[in-house]
Amino acid sequence: MVEEKRKNGVGVAALVVGIVAAVFSIIPLVGMIAFFLGPVAIILGIIAFCLRNRKKGMAIAGFILGVVSLIVAGIVTAGVSAAAKSIDESINAEHTVQYVVTTSGPASVSYWTPGGTSTEDITAGWKKSITSKEFNITSISVTGSFSDASAAVTCEILIDGKSAGKNTGKGTGAHASCSGNTWQK
Repeated sequence: MVEEKRKNGVGVAALVVGIVAAVFSIIPLVGMIAFFLGPVAIILGIIAFCLRNRKKGMAIAGFILGVVSLIVAGIVTAGVSAAAKSIDESINAEHTVQYVVTTSGPASVSYWTPGGTSTEDITAGWKKSITSKEFNITSISVTGSFSDASAAVTCEILIDGKSAGKNTGKGTGAHASCSGNTWQK
């Protein structure tokens, strides 16, 4: 006489835990829960499968969902980790800022450095390079002679070799200001 297979409560538990683990596995950061629930579903699935005269379907489904949740949670976690690392590297990257000024006569230059603002008096073309991890927003201002009606000044900011801002001023007290930031390079 063949005995009818009974319900498998442990198999149902494996299935429920496997479903919850699978749902959490696709959610970034919260998916870490799947690393705990997935193994529980796998263990419950194995135990339920080994019970005699019990239905095996839910045990197998719980086991499979536990394995799948671990794989998916691993992939999602690796993706989030790679994205976070990439963002961290771009935020904390070292940038080279080059200030370039041309003038037709005496001028005063005021520019940003990691230590604050610096000012210099110049009489001809001028360049200054600064390399730092502290750059986010940078600026330069150039003012020409107030005694020269034909004065002309130009400023440009290069961030990692790419122009981030350029401006020109002409006339008595010619003035030009440039600004840029490392996010637009």
